[in-house]
Amino acid sequence: MPLLSLEMRPELSEVDMVVTSLKEAAGKALSEMKLATFEIALSEALTNAVRHGLASSEGSVAPDQPIKVTLSDSPRGLLIEIIDAGTQGPEDLYEDLASPEAIDLMAESGRGLSLIRHCVDDLTFEPAPGHNRLELLFHPDLET
Repeated sequence: MPLLSLEMRPELSEVDMVVTSLKEAAGKALSEMKLATFEIALSEALTNAVRHGLASSEGSVAPDQPIKVTLSDSPRGLLIEIIDAGTQGPEDLYEDLASPEAIDLMAESGRGLSLIRHCVDDLTFEPAPGHNRLELLFHPDLET
């Protein structure tokens, strides 16, 4: 069941506001530690959607196409769905990534996919002509 659905302009200045809104909506369902990984994965995924999902299938920039973000509660946990209107990404985008120990946390780029993969409990990436769909799953692990 959707807890929150948003559309954001494909601009980096929008990322923090969307992350804050989704973090507030997810707050009671996740522990503090899990909420921190939620924030990291979501920030990286939205930043990637803005930076790499901007190009349309014709190769031109599509700044008028919003990025759709939905937070849902499911029997498996909290789901984040991110859909951009950019060029179809490669099917294996989230495969063969660096281990957590090999990620250079100070790097300005090149760490996002690995961080996302290691911060989530499950990930589904579905590229298609004209858009990409990324689903991030976070299992609840409430502290008692």
